[in-house]
Amino acid sequence: MKRALLICIVVAGVAGAASPLNAGTILFTLLGDPGQNYSFFRSDSPIGATVREPVGPYSAYLGAHTPQNLYAVLCIDYLKAADWNTTYSGFVYDIADAIPGKTQAQVVQAAYLAGKLMSLGGSSASTSLYQGPISFAVWQIMDPLPGHVPVDAEAQAYVPEAQNALQSGSISAADFPHARIFVPNNSSIQTFLTASAQDYNAAVPEPATLAFVGIGVALIGIAQLPKR
Repeated sequence: MKRALLICIVVAGVAGAASPLNAGTILFTLLGDPGQNYSFFRSDSPIGATVREPVGPYSAYLGAHTPQNLYAVLCIDYLKAADWNTTYSGFVYDIADAIPGKTQAQVVQAAYLAGKLMSLGGSSASTSLYQGPISFAVWQIMDPLPGHVPVDAEAQAYVPEAQNALQSGSISAADFPHARIFVPNNSSIQTFLTASAQDYNAAVPEPATLAFVGIGVALIGIAQLPKR
């Protein structure tokens, strides 16, 4: 594959909500190129240079080639690649596990953005509005040495959104029970992360829930006012 797949995030069961996977060794099979090519002009150096990349989510099997193992996948490492229609062996981790070469903060933020993309439609979402910018935001967050990933202006809103969600305590590894990381045995090949829209929706309180919590906090505050 032309540097299309970089390290990828397995985003959600294509055929519906997938059940959690067991940790251990596993085979990962990437399917064909879906043709989701995204172009933008760099906002970093060299400013204005055109970048064109395939962006996620893609389709892949994590384990046996059965409907329940068919997932959508996003890439994580911009400088790594994988081949279309190819199977790789490796190990699958939970989001809370220690994952080689990745910090938990990076992985949690990536899972958050992957889930957000799935909640916006996944492979049916607009490539220019969502698939492309969110893919580049994920790559930017996962970049171990800032500067390897071309900076897309459209991706910049998503980077602090994920960072702030983690720093504020709104999300943690526990919020992504369906997410898994596939790390290939060959360190030059992509790593892939599973995620789901249901994880994202569970991790982000609805406005009504926030309002209810706010009212509860206010009432507690009133109850504790000193009596005159």
